[in-house]
Amino acid sequence: MTSQTKTNEYILATGAPGSRWSGVVKGIYYSKDINQSDYKKENIFYFREEDEEEGKRPNHFATYFGAGQEYGVQREEWDKPFKKDSEGIKIIKSHDFAYQLEHLTNYGYPIIIVYRPPIDCFEWWHEAGGWDIKYPNYSNYVNDDYLFLEIENQCAEIQRFLQYNKSHITKCENPYELCDNIDISRPDDIFAMTQGRYNFYEEQDTKVYLWSKQ
Repeated sequence: MTSQTKTNEYILATGAPGSRWSGVVKGIYYSKDINQSDYKKENIFYFREEDEEEGKRPNHFATYFGAGQEYGVQREEWDKPFKKDSEGIKIIKSHDFAYQLEHLTNYGYPIIIVYRPPIDCFEWWHEAGGWDIKYPNYSNYVNDDYLFLEIENQCAEIQRFLQYNKSHITKCENPYELCDNIDISRPDDIFAMTQGRYNFYEEQDTKVYLWSKQ
C-alpha cells in the first residue's frame, strides 16, 4: 500500500478507553510534521506521579474531542484548539470516532485505529487511573457497567470496520511503520521510546491499524 501524501491537513485517531491509543498517538505527536499548538499544560495527565516529577512527557495530553470534552467531533470543531496560522498536520482524536469510521472515510484523511479486546481495555483503563483520570474527562461514562458497555460497543464497531475495509487497511507493528505509512517524519526520540523493537505494539498488547484512501 502506498503511503499518505504530505498534503494531509489532519490525522484522525480512535480507540476504546484502555486500548492504549493515547500512547500510540504520543508516538507520532512529536514528529516535526505535526501541529503541536493544541498542547496546554493544564490539559495533561500522568499515570505515575514520579514520571511528572522526573520531567517525563505526560501520558494524556493535547486535545481530546467528543462527548464530555471541550470540543465535539463535528468537522467545524477540529480547528478550534489549534493556534491560528499554526503549521503542521493536526491530530484529531476521539473515542467517539469509533462510531463514525465509515463516514470519516469520506474526508480521505488517514485514520489511526487502535484495538485491544474489551476486557483488556477495561482492566488497563483502571490500572492507568480509572475514575481518577483528570484528563480527558470520562464523567460521561458514568460507572463501570456503562463504561464496559461502551468499550464493547466501540471495539465491535472497530472490528466491523476493519473487516469490511481490508483493502484500505495497513497493520503497523511499531511507530516507525506508522510514521512511514502516514508519510510524516519520525520523531527524534523514536528510538529512545522503542529501543528499535520491531514488534513494539505487540509487546504492548496492542494492535494498530491505519486506514488510508489509496
